[in-house]
Amino acid sequence: MQFNHETRISAERTTVQRLLGPSDVAKWLGVSAGRVRDHATRKEPRLRAVQVGKFLRFRPEDIEDFLRTCTGEIGN
Repeated sequence: MQFNHETRISAERTTVQRLLGPSDVAKWLGVSAGRVRDHATRKEPRLRAVQVGKFLRFRPEDIEDFLRTCTGEIGN
């Protein structure tokens, strides 16, 4: 992939979002980190994950989507 001037400008305008680790997600959901990894790699419903090298990372909006899938809503 080649990067040109427009690609660099586009990347500069992009907001960097913090990715969560399995233990962060586990605390959020009240489950073990192992259960988070299971749902990210093999169990249904599938929890979307980003693989960074050998590590799994999670976007907060993907966790919210997962909760909507499991419960039908997110309580505020």
